[in-house]
Amino acid sequence: MGARANYVLVRDGDWRLHYSHWGASGIDAQLLDGPGSAGRFIAAQREVPRDDWLDERWCEGAALVDHDARELLFFTWHLEDWVHRRALFTVLGRTWPGWRVRWAYGGLEDFAAYVGVDAALVRSDRATTAPEPPETSELQPIEPGSEEVALAVTVADGGGDGVRAYAVFADDLEDLLDRGPELAGQLSPAALTDRIPTIPQGGVHLDSVHRRVCGWTLEHVAGAARATALPRWPGWEWTFWADRYEEHERAAAGALRFDRPALGPGAALLAERLEQYGERDPVADFARVTQRLAEEDERGTLEVSPWTQAHTRTSPLPEERARLRAALADLAAR
Repeated sequence: MGARANYVLVRDGDWRLHYSHWGASGIDAQLLDGPGSAGRFIAAQREVPRDDWLDERWCEGAALVDHDARELLFFTWHLEDWVHRRALFTVLGRTWPGWRVRWAYGGLEDFAAYVGVDAALVRSDRATTAPEPPETSELQPIEPGSEEVALAVTVADGGGDGVRAYAVFADDLEDLLDRGPELAGQLSPAALTDRIPTIPQGGVHLDSVHRRVCGWTLEHVAGAARATALPRWPGWEWTFWADRYEEHERAAAGALRFDRPALGPGAALLAERLEQYGERDPVADFARVTQRLAEEDERGTLEVSPWTQAHTRTSPLPEERARLRAALADLAAR
């Protein structure tokens, strides 16, 4: 149980690695008040040795604050949809003025590269084992009302139908890419579409005529974010579009469009998360749960890891919160 996070704080030419057992679910709330507040929060978390990173399997989020270069790098598994993500980046643009704010598409490997440590420190065991055979099952069409978790796939094969577009359910972008060129034959006719009424989680464009595959995501794709070629796609050109869904629309040549939701509701969502993850103490919440379970445990076998204590709540300065409130009010008016 937990939402494990790593943090890196860079200052005066040196860096320190920190850990929170509960922090990943609230990384957006921890960053919203700006670099001063975020730096104090990270410094308050448990410092760990520089080689004691989480790995990609256990780390649900991470943030790096470099006060020297004025750079913020982060990712989290816990953003709800495109509105949440875009609202967050919009507000960070106001509360981190003069800073470069980046999403870590490569996950923890981006952090390792930033501070110059061996990427093996953040890779899970699966990265060193033989890859499993690619999935061959037919991809299921997305259910109506669940389009925000869809993945869009477009196929240009030179046929008479032009570009075909699909909205499918899959684990993530890596799930699609791991299927290789056979992906085109694993798309159900029931998933055909020409419009997705939101911005989905990501997408892939296959151009079999020019042997080109392109992808984008609102999440992260580990090594594929920096790769120039993909192991399942020999002889194909790979292009990573980051979160630029507009590139996919252009490549689809009118066969697919996404409806861009209004950003205004994202202000209320961020305000709710500030209260949920910025004001509450997850250590105290967990202690109350374990106390109740201990009282119900007649055999006295309940054991609680000391790592569940590894999270320290901090508070922003009044002027930092005032600046954030102003940014949220402006966003709500959109």
